[in-house]
Amino acid sequence: MQKIKSIAIIALILTVISLINSCKKERDIEAVIITDCTGKYLRTNGKDYKVCNTDKIENYTDGQIVEVTFKRTKECIDDGNNQFFCNLFHEFDSWAQVINIK
Repeated sequence: MQKIKSIAIIALILTVISLINSCKKERDIEAVIITDCTGKYLRTNGKDYKVCNTDKIENYTDGQIVEVTFKRTKECIDDGNNQFFCNLFHEFDSWAQVINIK
């Protein structure tokens, strides 16, 4: 009986740790840099994330594959890089704050 309780407690702890990690907004993933007149994006798993701090990815070219850690955010302050009129709509999943890129 004691052994079953111990296994149950360990299983519960592992489940909680797993859930906490799956809810993290930071991602360490492989992504493609997408650039158009609407801004710069990270594309991964068929979703685009518009980059807030484009200075972090300015040395990377459109279509380049990178390893990146980013934090998804609901909003961001426009960095002012789109200072001309763009007639294109680019749908994206959320904003992305780049933390690290390789």
